[in-house]
Amino acid sequence: MKPEFAERWPNGLPHAIGAVLMQALRECPALAGAQVLDNPLRASALHDGQRIVFFEDQADRPRDAVQKRTFEFAIGIINRAGEGARTAAHTDYRAARRVLREQCMPQLTEAGLKLEGRGLVENEVRYLLENIDVGGALVQGLFAVDYRDPLFKT
Repeated sequence: MKPEFAERWPNGLPHAIGAVLMQALRECPALAGAQVLDNPLRASALHDGQRIVFFEDQADRPRDAVQKRTFEFAIGIINRAGEGARTAAHTDYRAARRVLREQCMPQLTEAGLKLEGRGLVENEVRYLLENIDVGGALVQGLFAVDYRDPLFKT
């Protein structure tokens, strides 16, 4: 592990992924003008705005050994642009996914993140949020990262 990983992200990998991804999404030219939300606290936060991008922690689980873990999270896109909403939501989702794969994961790996097993995997893409009418088009990707926790001390 590179020492700067622990210094830069003392709150662990789930927090680090969220922080790096949020910054990159906010700076992504393809997503300019979108409202970018970090773990929205209420469903009502998803009702304001024509174009929304959100990151949401799902779970962080131990695997075979104490240091081996799987972090699961979602990246969601909502677009309310009328008839073009579905196409626009898919376009924004692909931009967000590129930011994650091409920018965030390399930055974290360079800083000392030890990927394990499958590394970063896109598990599923959903088009509905249970019990929430988004009033437009939704694309939500569920991701998992298998990693070795560099901050775990035995």
